Amino acid sequence: MNKNLLLLLTGLFIYSGCNSENNMASAPTPIIIKKKADYNTNQPYYQLDFKAAFCRFEVAVNDVTVFNMSIAGQTSSFIPINAAISQSGKQAIVVKVYPLNGEKALHRSAEFSYNIKVFDALKQLEFKEQLSGEYAIPKIDPAKKIPFLTQSAFFVANVPYNIISYQDGADLRRITNLKDKLQGAYQQLARIIANKEMGKLQKLIANREHVVGVTMYLNKEETEARIKGLTRDLGAGFKLLPIPSDAIIKISGNGKLASLVKPNGDAAITLINTQTEEEMNLEFSFYIPKGKTELEII
Repeated sequence: MNKNLLLLLTGLFIYSGCNSENNMASAPTPIIIKKKADYNTNQPYYQLDFKAAFCRFEVAVNDVTVFNMSIAGQTSSFIPINAAISQSGKQAIVVKVYPLNGEKALHRSAEFSYNIKVFDALKQLEFKEQLSGEYAIPKIDPAKKIPFLTQSAFFVANVPYNIISYQDGADLRRITNLKDKLQGAYQQLARIIANKEMGKLQKLIANREHVVGVTMYLNKEETEARIKGLTRDLGAGFKLLPIPSDAIIKISGNGKLASLVKPNGDAAITLINTQTEEEMNLEFSFYIPKGKTELEII
């Protein structure tokens, strides 16, 4: 089954100045994933089709970022959103539109519009239906200096699984030393990648990959290929750059998820291949499971 997936990948960086305290669990806490009886015969694949122009935008489903991008012209594309859908029922979408990098107000031609389509993952992503509703940010009034715009909507999804992971985790908004914990966790990951301990890395991202595999209907071979591709890239000449000094904490998942990002919203983690000059900007999120104190990747 071939799928073109726009998925968030796990990334790493080196940060000087972190303490040596272990802020990340060495083994992930088991999460609850229940596949319904029709999982193998009913595989709806939800996709957000969008058009954007002259803006930086972020799309979140159930307060989980699924995509962000800066576009100085015009574009149209799609975003698979199953990975942010943990169970059937009402799903929330929030689109935030910001000025282009270096600007303080939205471009007079800034726009963002979208709809939601459903495909059948069992039939090579054959189109099934478009959900009711087409959404867009308001037209820009060129006489006004508008710093940002948001648009919210809801839709109902029916998926053949139920996942409980970060939803039962600690409220990270109440963790006073959260940035220290995040920086310490990133330092641990940096040591793992520098030492090429890929088996240890695969263990740390096991929950994340399990969720992706279930929500995107990946078979065993596809899941293994994702993990091997990631570890192969990280071990094939890519160097971890220091986190920017102005990186900030991003809280999502209704307070249960945290990551570090650049002030413009881009992932704080950058890897570069000095031979090919290829760059990878990677983002991942942490949570603290109920009853635990250490961060875990999800």
